[in-house]
Amino acid sequence: MISRHLARIKVMQVLYAHIQDQEKTLNRLERYLLENINKTYKSFLYSLYVLCKTAEYVYTDIRIRAEKFFPSAQDQINSVAIFENTVIQHFIRKEKLYDVVEAEKLNRLADPDLFRLFFQLLRKTPQYVAFAQKANPLLTDEREIVIFLYRAILSTHDLYQQHMEDLFSSWPDDRELIFSVITTHLNNIGPDDPPHIVREAQNQREVKQFALKLLRAVKEHEAETQALILPFLENWDPERVALLDMLLMKMTLTEWLYFPEIPVKVSFDEYIEISKRYSTPKSGEFINGVLDAVLRKLRAEQLVQKAGRGALEA
Repeated sequence: MISRHLARIKVMQVLYAHIQDQEKTLNRLERYLLENINKTYKSFLYSLYVLCKTAEYVYTDIRIRAEKFFPSAQDQINSVAIFENTVIQHFIRKEKLYDVVEAEKLNRLADPDLFRLFFQLLRKTPQYVAFAQKANPLLTDEREIVIFLYRAILSTHDLYQQHMEDLFSSWPDDRELIFSVITTHLNNIGPDDPPHIVREAQNQREVKQFALKLLRAVKEHEAETQALILPFLENWDPERVALLDMLLMKMTLTEWLYFPEIPVKVSFDEYIEISKRYSTPKSGEFINGVLDAVLRKLRAEQLVQKAGRGALEA
């Protein structure tokens, strides 16, 4: 679930925090990095949990409306199809989502008032009214209404975003990835699908290995990569170069020199993109210019040795 792009961001954040607190050992940095990756997994689980619990609120809603003395026409819609459908039930019955959430103690973070609020917002939409009136909704109908709940009701609501950020400090960095992953799953779940979504989210071995390897390599070769960068800062006082910009350049050089399987262009583009989001407005242009000059030197001295896919796209 976690991409290498997000892994690079998390390594960057850990190393940048280390610049501010040099007392942290490498082992502590590694633990902190793995904790951050695990937070992303937990926020993914909790996002699915909020989606399912909001749909489940339909039972409470029907009971409340049934007790009215003068029910409206909409009050008389008693469909529970928003919860008893293929998509939601895949998470609950096959993926055992509630059990996993409880094991992680994430259910203790929930605010039932939010489930009520989000369901009431959904119930008032024409999309939900049309869906609830269908006697036998198709799988496409079930997917569409759950996607509508997730994309139009939950993800766009300020209270949902604030709730997630209050619970998970990494949410601002993780939310785009999680939104994309969940939307993809919602679009593709079928009635005969085996459980795989939660298990795949739990199994982040390759990404964790990459993140740890990158963290260790950047630290180990920091003096070397800085020595390669400094000659190309002729018109700059190294002390005035943004700390984050210097760190991103060191990370790029580390991948160029010590990750032979990663193409040069991939590393280059990744860190330029990260700089545009996390550093100063002019950082992308500055880093691009310095790295381009360093790369010409490295290639002239044949110091960039790529293999496999890295060589094909270098």
